[in-house]
Amino acid sequence: MFYSYVMGIDKSIFELEKQGFVIEKDGENYQISFPKDKAQVWEDFIKQHLEVEYWNEYLTDDKVIFIFHLEDGFKRYEVENFVDNEVLALCEKLCECKFESIKKMLSDNSFYGKILK
Repeated sequence: MFYSYVMGIDKSIFELEKQGFVIEKDGENYQISFPKDKAQVWEDFIKQHLEVEYWNEYLTDDKVIFIFHLEDGFKRYEVENFVDNEVLALCEKLCECKFESIKKMLSDNSFYGKILK
């Protein structure tokens, strides 16, 4: 399974359940699990709902996929071993904060923290 945590999405996200996605509400946010063959479905969905200057990421078996919605369009990164200085700098710039590392940033989320153990 692949995993994503998403904020700021409306209830249309539940339409993905018909396609095999597991969606659990977490306050106003959602914990998403989906099979590998649904990765493109997730990317297409998130691109339709991601506001400019926000990003979403999802965990695969061996990397993290980041999708950023920037002023000039979408940028997609595949990050292996949680190391990509460009991605880390972009996350820090967009949320105006400092992260120790990509892995620490993700592990601080309780949903990802359980998966990354």
